[in-house]
Amino acid sequence: MLIDINLLPQKEHKRRLPVYIAIAAISMALLGTVFLIIYTQVSQQKLDNLTKELEMKKEFRIQQETAVSNVESSDGMQQLQTAVKWAEEYPIDTVPVLEHLTSLLPERGFFRQFNYTEDGKINLNVQFDTSRQAAYFLNDLKNSDWIVDVKLASLETTSQAEAADETTALTEDQLMPRYLGQYEISLNQTLIKNELHSEDEGGDE
Repeated sequence: MLIDINLLPQKEHKRRLPVYIAIAAISMALLGTVFLIIYTQVSQQKLDNLTKELEMKKEFRIQQETAVSNVESSDGMQQLQTAVKWAEEYPIDTVPVLEHLTSLLPERGFFRQFNYTEDGKINLNVQFDTSRQAAYFLNDLKNSDWIVDVKLASLETTSQAEAADETTALTEDQLMPRYLGQYEISLNQTLIKNELHSEDEGGDE
């Protein structure tokens, strides 16, 4: 009995097996590379989206903070302007003004009339024994830091004998003429308020 053994196909099969293995390995490597590339791109896209979202939130927060700051600054400026306007328009107390003007009077000077308005204007009538006293008082008013402008509107002579009763005996001093000066004064309101405010703070301490 004869047995025919053909070894040629088996040799061809053994030669092709490494080729198949190599093709499979290359295919797996290509698939792995493609998967890795796709995964990397997707991850990078997600990272870019998160970065953009974070930047948008940060920009929005900055805009909100800027808007709030502008509103607060606007309110603060408005309140400051209102306070300054109120301080400028608020009239000065007449007592310190009267005390200051009285300190400038000569020994024989007397106030006959005092009119004070809220805008810092004063109409003042003062009685003097001599016209020289009226001139000295005018000069002292001009040198006062509390006063920005002053003028002697009029200076008239008056006698107490004109107003006395015929039966009333007048002394020699009463028979002497008097001088009545009318002054128009403009106060330095800002300076006066600052000085009075400083004195109040010093007194509180």
